[in-house]
Amino acid sequence: MYLKKILGEYFGTAILALAIVGSGIMGSNLTKDGALSLFINALGTAIGLAVAIGLVGKISGAHLNPAVTLIMLITKRIQLTQFALYSIAQILGAISGVVLGNYIFGANAIESSSQLRNGTNLFISEIIATAVLVWIILSNLENFEKIATYVPLWIFGGILFTSSTAFANPAITIGRGFTNSATGIAPESIITFICAQIIGAVLGLGAAKVFKNE
Repeated sequence: MYLKKILGEYFGTAILALAIVGSGIMGSNLTKDGALSLFINALGTAIGLAVAIGLVGKISGAHLNPAVTLIMLITKRIQLTQFALYSIAQILGAISGVVLGNYIFGANAIESSSQLRNGTNLFISEIIATAVLVWIILSNLENFEKIATYVPLWIFGGILFTSSTAFANPAITIGRGFTNSATGIAPESIITFICAQIIGAVLGLGAAKVFKNE
């Protein structure tokens, strides 16, 4: 049963990563209009995330994100061993999904991104994107249907209205280092994004506690 949870996190995160990279490449291939390409990526990502949550939500809880899993550890909803195994599965799933996305669109399966994503503005953007994501999840733990609805909606919107395009996920951030498509992130930018995501996750936890429904 425990193995099923780990596999759920692996395959769920792989589906999400494939949706991100695949829709990004498809958008770039279909149009030179940057706004339309971004919209295609946002829509594809949100749909992929919704499907992944629907497929594995009742199996693993559909964390699909080490930042979310970290908050579950901090709030004592999971143990350290589960946190470690989930995080490893999520990272490996993200890399697998990205590699598959590269391959099915005719690129090298494993690439190194040259897409630099630096700047304080992007750092703050990732904090906000992750904080609201965690806040949504913690505020609706007793109503999984709301999580399954609001999380994809937030990521869809975040891709369109945050300067960092709402990575909001350390595993996905690592995975996107393996594609040189428009959705990639250069290796030297990854640590900064992950730090912002961890800060955002903790702030999201704080917000959920402050505004907790009594």
